[in-house]
Amino acid sequence: MKLGRLEPAGLALGRALALAPNDSRANHAMALFQLRISDRAAAEPYFAQAVDTDNDNFSARNDFGGYLCQSGRMEEGLVQFDRALRNPYNDRLYISQLGAGACYVRILNWKEAEGYFFLALVGRPKLAMALYQMAEVTFAQADHLRTRAYLQRYFDTGAESAASLLLAVRNELKLKASDLVQLHADRLRTEFPTSSEASDMARLMAKAND
Repeated sequence: MKLGRLEPAGLALGRALALAPNDSRANHAMALFQLRISDRAAAEPYFAQAVDTDNDNFSARNDFGGYLCQSGRMEEGLVQFDRALRNPYNDRLYISQLGAGACYVRILNWKEAEGYFFLALVGRPKLAMALYQMAEVTFAQADHLRTRAYLQRYFDTGAESAASLLLAVRNELKLKASDLVQLHADRLRTEFPTSSEASDMARLMAKAND
């Protein structure tokens, strides 16, 4: 929803719910609307109604799971992702797998997170987000050769971000691969010169050269 259309969108959703208060999709949309206007507390009852009135609304479960995990309620969030993953109509399992993995990342459970990201890659081997997440969790476990491999697969998809390039620099520093450190550092400076990651990288490189 564009900023200029938030008020009419809210009114339209309110009218839809007045006519059909148990409509799962309308409740899901209203929950997302409340998040859009930064009213997290107001979003929860709409999420709950969305999943309670339609057990097969896996999209609402994914978003509710993410909301709960971001609110620090990991067990509740993981229940929503688990139910979404068990739904036989869920044709976007990778979204549920990524969400569950991200929830485990929040509590630093790298092995469980890795398991879910791996499953996402089984179905979609070139899914950039899953490749990057795998690079992060393998780096967190000091498995630097695997981090390099996942980052290379990530870059091979055509994806690139300041965060991924900084991770590549940090990883190659651990592997003492000075040529690759320089390669990724140059890309970060060139592609994202004003990013906070570029500043972090400059400090990291200065410290490494001391």
